[in-house]
Amino acid sequence: GDFGILFLLFSEGLEVSSQRLAKLKNYLPLGFAQISLTTGVITAALLAGAPQFFDRFLPLDDGFIDISNPTEAVVLALAGTLSTSAFIFPVLKERGWEGENAGQAATSILLLQDLFVAPLLVILPFVVGQGPTDYAAIAFLTAKAAIGFGFVMFVLSKVLQQIFRVVAKTQSAETFVALSLLVSVGMGAVAKSLGLTDTAGAFAAGILLANTNFRAQIQADILPFKGILLGIFFMDAGSLFDSELVLAELPTVLTGAISLILLKGITVAAATRVPRWMEPNRLEPYDAVKLAFLLSGGGEFAFVVLALAEKLDVLPKDLGGLLTAIVLITMAVTPLLGIAASSVSKNFSFDQLSHTFDDDSSESFVADDAIVVCGYGEVGKAVFEKLGDLKDEDTGHPPSLVAFDMSPMLMNSILMPTPSSAVMFGDSANPEVILAHGVEKPRALFVSYDDHEQVMSAVARLRFSFPEAPIFTRAQSRFEAQELMEAGATEIVVEFDELPRSAQALLLKVEEEKKVLLEDSVVINV
Repeated sequence: GDFGILFLLFSEGLEVSSQRLAKLKNYLPLGFAQISLTTGVITAALLAGAPQFFDRFLPLDDGFIDISNPTEAVVLALAGTLSTSAFIFPVLKERGWEGENAGQAATSILLLQDLFVAPLLVILPFVVGQGPTDYAAIAFLTAKAAIGFGFVMFVLSKVLQQIFRVVAKTQSAETFVALSLLVSVGMGAVAKSLGLTDTAGAFAAGILLANTNFRAQIQADILPFKGILLGIFFMDAGSLFDSELVLAELPTVLTGAISLILLKGITVAAATRVPRWMEPNRLEPYDAVKLAFLLSGGGEFAFVVLALAEKLDVLPKDLGGLLTAIVLITMAVTPLLGIAASSVSKNFSFDQLSHTFDDDSSESFVADDAIVVCGYGEVGKAVFEKLGDLKDEDTGHPPSLVAFDMSPMLMNSILMPTPSSAVMFGDSANPEVILAHGVEKPRALFVSYDDHEQVMSAVARLRFSFPEAPIFTRAQSRFEAQELMEAGATEIVVEFDELPRSAQALLLKVEEEKKVLLEDSVVINV
């Protein structure tokens, strides 16, 4: 479970690229307003009304809810302020809200909350009074942490990329994964020795690697381990769900969940009403309602905050179990909140045709439907060049192309032969590498590796992840071609030099067949 938290923060750090930080500035005032306003309102509500309310309407036999302590109220408010990226992003994608103002604002606020977690875990011991109280000691620890950790970050920023380059030259996925594990855990240990939390160290390690050419490959390679460890973390959090306690105090749990959703929804909506001079990108009511519903639930980082609070003896264990149940319930209803957001926001819509925020700093310059060339050796390069000569029938521009290769020459830079094409470091036989660069619906995939077993593995994995995309490759014999066809290849060219010459024809042939099928479908529908 602890390793799961480290990987969660390490993965979040990997997402903090310069492009995402540039996005953050668009709704920075709104993000700060949401965090501060929600924390303040929940704290005030807990201190002013919660104890009296529970005593009068929902008396508890154990009497373990006593939120007259300001420290306890602040900790609960900080945990309740955070929302769930894991549930909100799929809702944005499913409903097509990613490009709308509400989607852009939600992404920025969630990123700011993610950045907020690491320092929160550092200062929480001081907030609850378990850090040193002597000002000289505090100053010494602050200087030690700032200078020491800053020095470590500076050294690692110079050394870490060199280490990854050496490991990448071995082209061993196992060594790459082992190094990623070592970096995240090692940085956590270093941070802890300097008086910070190990999660802050793992987060910093992710940031160091976020703007390197290794980011996508690291994300893809650690994905299975991340899933397993995060699964253990969520199992650990779920184990705190005491069903007997929840059933015994069901009115309290449901009231807490409803209260959290209402309080967060109201404060998020209020945060969107800041003056225009403070927030140039202030949301219109249509988008503000969507955002309020989306962010009104709890978040996975609340488990991290509550777990630390229990370790610091701020919260009783039973209270932690009750709060975990409340957060889990609010996270689980996030898809339902998305449905409610869609329905309610229509009543505030005055112009549903222009809700897209014009953002020049996109996450990736690669189109989501780019043509992917797997391997940039002699054959891959020839295929890439041939495809670059194509012109789109409607725009007259060449297609968006991206090639991936594990060549050491791509470790330091990205090759861009044309404005619409790029050659990047990564193992494109791993679909997660392609997805990490924003290519979610590739127009076509050309597998140009030399080794037949490598081609077989790539075709099988790519077919599973991209069932609709045509996959083209080559073979040295009819037997190999038959194997590749069974693995999921769309077209196979036999012989070494035919794939580059046939690349354009293969692509146009498949797309013409799709067009004919679409026309036939239209005729049948009519």
